[in-house]
Amino acid sequence: MADYRPGAVFGPRVLPSYELVWLLSGSARWRTEMLDADGAVTGDEVVTLRPGVVSLARRGHREVFHWDASRPSSHAFVHFFMDDPGHLGDPSAWPRVRDMSQAPILQALCAYLLDLAGLQSPLSRWRSDECVRLLLDLFVVGPLSQGPQLSPLVRAAVDYVAGVWSGAGFRIVAVEETATAAAVSVGHLHRVFRDAYGCGPARAFELVRLARAATALQRSNLSLAEIAGEYGFSSPYHFSRRFAATYGTPPGAFRRTQSAADAMWPVRQAGLLSLAHLLP
Repeated sequence: MADYRPGAVFGPRVLPSYELVWLLSGSARWRTEMLDADGAVTGDEVVTLRPGVVSLARRGHREVFHWDASRPSSHAFVHFFMDDPGHLGDPSAWPRVRDMSQAPILQALCAYLLDLAGLQSPLSRWRSDECVRLLLDLFVVGPLSQGPQLSPLVRAAVDYVAGVWSGAGFRIVAVEETATAAAVSVGHLHRVFRDAYGCGPARAFELVRLARAATALQRSNLSLAEIAGEYGFSSPYHFSRRFAATYGTPPGAFRRTQSAADAMWPVRQAGLLSLAHLLP
């Protein structure tokens, strides 16, 4: 780890190795110059770094960091050498930064590397090497989650429903109520949801409730009546009718025959996973 006073500058320097850097606090303007074999600049790039972003610098490039002018900054880093990139391909084509908020596994690996650095044992050093290999592989090749990509209006509606469900359970939230919370008309909220998901907000949130109920059928001993009540259906009959219309089988048969089925498939098929992940 390294700490910098407000307005500090580090560099320019030509990197003798590859380096992964992730900010812990503050920010930085990171300028990289690509050099040819004679040391002439062939291109440059400027990137703003902030907490939650991990950057990858290439060996032989020249870089300079201009640290946050208004507050102290700190970052963690790891240097590594690599003779043959193998399946990772040409390093010049590698991504330069990744947003760890969109790929939480990178954040977890970076945190684990910091923990390992304090252990100073042969096992921790070996494990650090393995973690750097995996971190680099995921950084370059992936696949990595793209994270929830929601419009501000959909996000406002989801945040409101999430708050209701967290406090009052999985009740039906009227579209009028959701539209009021999002400060738009009911018609406009319908249009935005239909354009994004092919269904209105009431159906979108019902699909999430049904998926939660399907998971409960597979992974709990709750009765059908208890599941119906838990996930906001007015009666077992209402739950069974809506479930069968979506999953193609009644909930009792689903429990008996589809214990290994993907309970989220209607949500996945409708493109609602990023929305569902933000709800209780």
